[in-house]
Amino acid sequence: MDGYDPATYGDRFASVYDDWYAGITDAATCAALLADLADLDHDAGGGPVLELGVGTGRLAIPLAALGVQVVGVDTSAAMLAELAAKPGGDAVETVVGDMADPPVGGRSFAVVFVAYNTLFNLVDPADQRRCFASAADRLLPRGSFVVEAFVPAPGRAQQSVAPRTITADRVVLSVSQTDPGRQEAMGQYVDITESGIALRPWHIRWSTVDELDEMAADAGLVLADRWADWDRTPFGVDSPSHVSRYVPAS
Repeated sequence: MDGYDPATYGDRFASVYDDWYAGITDAATCAALLADLADLDHDAGGGPVLELGVGTGRLAIPLAALGVQVVGVDTSAAMLAELAAKPGGDAVETVVGDMADPPVGGRSFAVVFVAYNTLFNLVDPADQRRCFASAADRLLPRGSFVVEAFVPAPGRAQQSVAPRTITADRVVLSVSQTDPGRQEAMGQYVDITESGIALRPWHIRWSTVDELDEMAADAGLVLADRWADWDRTPFGVDSPSHVSRYVPAS
């Protein structure tokens, strides 16, 4: 997408993200699972935890409220400003930077995680691989790299325009196109009010679970668990999403 850079999504969605996406998954259940993994054993140190693409802190803040030390990385300073302004936001250490190579120095973590398709915001497959490699390098010996994402379904190229919101004072149109051959989807939310128009673009490049497992293997990680959700529901052939936990191979 011309004119789209790593910070574009966060900068354009920061002001509406919590309103639009607060309930996309159960944040409390996610935080509880991650806290359990961070305290898997004393060798893993009971934390800290690194979230890649922390955004407005939808998951990081409830995780920190459980007593876990949380560091969040995001390319968008606007997203991190929204996080800092929330109650409990000061409990999360935030860093502006590339989640494919987070600028956290030589620190190691009991858990590194990337939630709700955020990995797919890295639209270059090489960057997704780089993300796996950097996560592996930052894990404690018995740490976990956790990835939540949708399971891609076979399909054909599509274009669509559909209303997302219609009120007396606002119309939000969703304009999108998908290219299964390139494993890409992109679009705009066109947010129209009497005061003007705001454009909120997005662009993802998805990977299959097999491709993610291959990236993990290349980074020296192996699959330890794959669930259908944060409740640890068993993953099956019809599961639309997955939560995959990778650990160091040795």
